[in-house]
Amino acid sequence: MRSGTLPAGARVGVATGFSPRQFHLLGLLHDRGPMTQRQLGTVMDVDPSILVGLLNPLEAHGYLSRDRDPTDRRRHVVTLTPTGEQQLDHAATAQRHAEDEILAGLTNPQRAQLRQLLLALRDHLADEQQGACDSPDAPEPA
Repeated sequence: MRSGTLPAGARVGVATGFSPRQFHLLGLLHDRGPMTQRQLGTVMDVDPSILVGLLNPLEAHGYLSRDRDPTDRRRHVVTLTPTGEQQLDHAATAQRHAEDEILAGLTNPQRAQLRQLLLALRDHLADEQQGACDSPDAPEPA
């Protein structure tokens, strides 16, 4: 890294203004369509108070909207706006450029192998975490 320059990953956040969690949240809305706040919190595995902290600035910038569910007024439905789509595209492009810079020393087959290994590790850790939660020996929450 040259003196005075940010690492590639940090430049993505600076260029887009999104935290990794906000980027993930917008990506979920893009891929899955409108979701309730509860669904988002469950999929992202975040506490509702943390989720609100992620949603508020995105809504303030017009990247998403939160509206009452017409079938159940207690729920809020979160929807990606056209402005949010544009920002997500910008962030995804910045992420691809950063990945290209970080992985420049790898061939395409090596990149594919790295991706497969990382996904296998993620899946293993998720299974392990789920197994710990399902364990009959796990202590009951107080």
